[in-house]
Amino acid sequence: MVRLTKSQLPHNVTINSESDYRKGEVFNTLVSDCHGKCYICEDKPTTINVEHIISHRNDSALKFAWNNLFVACGHCNNIKSTKYDDILDPTQTDPEEHIALSIKITDDIKELVQVETLTDDASALLTAKLLGLVYNGGSTDIKDIECSNLRNSHLMPNIRLFYQYIRNYREEPDLYENMIRKEMNRSAIFAAFKRKIVKDDLELAKIFADELT
Repeated sequence: MVRLTKSQLPHNVTINSESDYRKGEVFNTLVSDCHGKCYICEDKPTTINVEHIISHRNDSALKFAWNNLFVACGHCNNIKSTKYDDILDPTQTDPEEHIALSIKITDDIKELVQVETLTDDASALLTAKLLGLVYNGGSTDIKDIECSNLRNSHLMPNIRLFYQYIRNYREEPDLYENMIRKEMNRSAIFAAFKRKIVKDDLELAKIFADELT
């Protein structure tokens, strides 16, 4: 999870029904603001859900509030459900200041995501719990398989490629600097993981300090 910025909807655009946020300008703006990825796991969703960060429970004020709407994949939306209303809002705070995500690149297909809390903020602790379930499973057998697919088929190959860019950068910095910057940008999939990799490398952190702000 990384920081996001919500656009301001035009004054003539209103959200009064589900159809208002599932299509047209509201939906397209929402997808753009979330960089076309799930705001929780940061993968590109094959099944797109419009997710309420605070569950609405038939409260129309929450159901149709623009600032309460995000893009999520079906996997994350189903796990979050109505049980995690007090997670970090990435439009209000920078999740990277509270949580660090990492995964070791090994041949062990059971390698799990490490979710480290950097503060004792209650919302951060709840978000960390949610992210642990999202990446590592533990709720149901079906979700365990989904988590394994997310890690092994999506996350780890992408992180391996990022490490390859870093190795190439050390040999040919002019050719690979922009690639690393692109992958570090918050719009990239799994950006939180890549930014953590760079932060943990003193040399790279200094070189790409402007991208980490």
